[in-house]
Amino acid sequence: MTDRAAEVRSKPQDLLLALGGALILDSHEEPLPTKVFLDVLGSLGVSDDATRSVLTRLTERSLLTRHQDGRVARYGLTETSRRVLREGRERVLAAEPFHQVSSEWTLLSFSLPETQRDVRNRLRSRLTWAGFGCLRDGLWIAPGRVDLDSITTVGAEAGGLQIDGFVASPAAGTDVARFVRRAWDLDALRREHEDFLRRWDRPLPRDEDPLALFTLLGAHWIRLLRLDPVLPDRHLGADWPARRSTAVYRTVFAALEVRAQAAFADLVRDARARR
Repeated sequence: MTDRAAEVRSKPQDLLLALGGALILDSHEEPLPTKVFLDVLGSLGVSDDATRSVLTRLTERSLLTRHQDGRVARYGLTETSRRVLREGRERVLAAEPFHQVSSEWTLLSFSLPETQRDVRNRLRSRLTWAGFGCLRDGLWIAPGRVDLDSITTVGAEAGGLQIDGFVASPAAGTDVARFVRRAWDLDALRREHEDFLRRWDRPLPRDEDPLALFTLLGAHWIRLLRLDPVLPDRHLGADWPARRSTAVYRTVFAALEVRAQAAFADLVRDARARR
């Protein structure tokens, strides 16, 4: 078992989504036995009960399908989860995921009844993934021109949801740096990059499971992508660590990918053979 699970704050759901995007999407179209997920997350210190719980939760959210063959349950991706994972993979594999080229900003305002807490939480999660920071309650800002279609889709089923968004350039004399400091904690963001570098910018242990490491690397990288809004360089220090994080991720990904794919294929084959 790898000891990195305790040091990287990855929830079971994040580990499953990282696994889905890197090793299941477009590679394993047929639903996979529960044992596959239990074995991968178990190697990262996640209990069987916790894994089964998140599988059930993702099924209830229409991100997984569940099939029962006798005593064996199998889970597969849905069209919704495939779309979400493909969107995420574009950013995961982007050459410069932290480089902002636009001088524009996207502003978004939404209101939602307090009774819609689940939708509110999912909406805020999607806003964070899209690079938004909260200026004040109900008013969010993101660098660049953000496509709002995927954000509005999250709350489409919620009654009473109102979303307004527009793209603008700062007026002359606007203290953009003040807005940046209000919407994002840059010191905390720097620490996230430094944590990533501390964990992965070193030789990989030879005796650890490549599939477990690959899954953990993916979940940690997605966490970093989710937290970093991709701010313009002028609002960051000259020694901002994002480009180094990207280089380290690419190096470790390349070192683990082939071995992790082989290990996962073996795991899937063995689990199916036991049906």
